[in-house]
Order: sequence, then structure tokens, then C-alpha cells
Amino acid sequence: MNKHRKKLAGCMIFPSFSILLLMSIVPLCMLVLFGFVDGNISTMNGIAGYTLENIKEAFSSLMVGKLMLKSFWIAVLVTFLCILIGYPAAWAIAKIVPERYRSILVTVAIVPAFTSQLLLIYSIMTLMQSNGLVMTPLTVLGIIPEGTSFMYTDAMVILILVYEYLPYMILSLYSCLEKIDDNVIAASHTLGANRFHTFINVVLPQSFSGLMTGVLIVLIPVAGSFVEPNIAGGPYSMMIGSLIDSQFTTSLNMGYGAALSLVFLIVMSFALVVIKGIMNFADRKIGG
Repeated sequence: MNKHRKKLAGCMIFPSFSILLLMSIVPLCMLVLFGFVDGNISTMNGIAGYTLENIKEAFSSLMVGKLMLKSFWIAVLVTFLCILIGYPAAWAIAKIVPERYRSILVTVAIVPAFTSQLLLIYSIMTLMQSNGLVMTPLTVLGIIPEGTSFMYTDAMVILILVYEYLPYMILSLYSCLEKIDDNVIAASHTLGANRFHTFINVVLPQSFSGLMTGVLIVLIPVAGSFVEPNIAGGPYSMMIGSLIDSQFTTSLNMGYGAALSLVFLIVMSFALVVIKGIMNFADRKIGG
């Protein structure tokens, strides 16, 4: 009976394992291989051979280093803003709003996640242009000078990224905040703790796993973004993803693009190890 259950479990695991192998491990191996390619397999000239110059240039290029630092900084800033906005929103939905309205508000919160990425980008750009629905009232009220526009700036890219990834942070936090017993929070207030101390000592430890899930879900894809900088950022708001994309679509230098992707993957893996260490340390300190 035990052998039969093991065989059944193996049969059930096999499809997902095969998909993981084909869609993750194999492309990663191809990325490593193409990182040493000289040329582009899709052009008429084809691959000229194999070289280490792609990897050397990716590691030594000053521009690549600056773009990676900029991408990581923007990812950290977007993640912080999502936490800053997402925590109160998730708390309100989980604990303040009547239960019968929670599903409606959760649906409203995740609408951007079900909307076309290009539609989201162009919608924000339409609102934030100099004569748009947001900037025009601010100009009329004298809050900002006439003709002010955030178009094609880093601020526009950050705004769009926050709008796109905020739903994921809200959902991650909401899933944990909803499970916190209201009696525990009431007991904290009864024992004399104010709202800040209740959040630090009660709410944060019990929602820490959701917070860390949200951080990883937001931080990683934002760092590799290239559509938002290309469309809304302009030539001076490039991120590392923009440079990688240009190597495959514009410069037609597949080898260098793959090498950049490989280097970026290594850097992000190292960053994730550091972040994971910080998470574990914070988790032990707050008693989560």
C-alpha cells in the first residue's frame, strides 16, 4: 500500500516537475550558453563563435554598473512605497470595513493586476501629462507651475510601477492581517499599549510573513522592468532591463544581452540572499 501511494504521488508530481524543468531550468541553461555567443542566431550572419568578451564587458562596464544600482534603488523605493500605502489599505479592508464589503474592496484593489500592462501605463501617462486630469487642477489651484509635467522622468516610472505592483502587496498583507485575532489586539489596548506599540508588538510579528512575501513579489520584477522605462521614462530613465531588451531587439547582439541577463541574475541572487538574511534576523528579533 505504501509503495502504491509513492507511485501515485510520483505520477501526480511528474507533470508539474516537467513544466518546471522545461520552463525554468532549460531556459536558464540556454541563457548561460548564449552568454558566450558572439553574434545573434536570428540574423543572417548567425553566430560567429564563442567568446568571453560578453561576460567581461558586462562585469567591467561602468554604465552597466550604474544601471544595475539605479534599477535596484528604484525597486527598493517602489517596494517601500507599496508597503507604506499597502499596510493601511490592507488593514482597513481586513479589520475596519464590515465583512460583507471586504470581497468587493479586495476585488477593486486587484483590478490593476487584471488589466493590460500597456493600458495601465498609457492611462497613467494620460492622467499625468501637463493638460491631464491630475495636472490641470493642480495648475489652476496654483499648487504647481503651469506647464509642469512628470512625463518621461524617473518619477513617472516609479509612479507607474507603484500602481502596477501595489495590488500584490495589499493581497500579501491582507491574507495575514485577516487572520489576526481581534481579541489579541483588544487585549493589547486593554493592557495600555497605544496603536504604535500594538502594531510593533502584535500586528507586525503576525503579518511579517505576508510582508516579506509582498517584498519579494514586488522587488524582483520591478528591478528587471523594461516596458515602463521604455515607454514612460524616455532615454534618460533607462533601467538595466531596458539595456538588456535593446540588445535583443535593437542592437541584435544576443550574446551580450544574454551575458547582461546572466550578470543581473547573479547580482539579484546575491541581493536576495542578503535580503533573506535581513528578514531572518528581523523575524527573530520581533518574534514572528
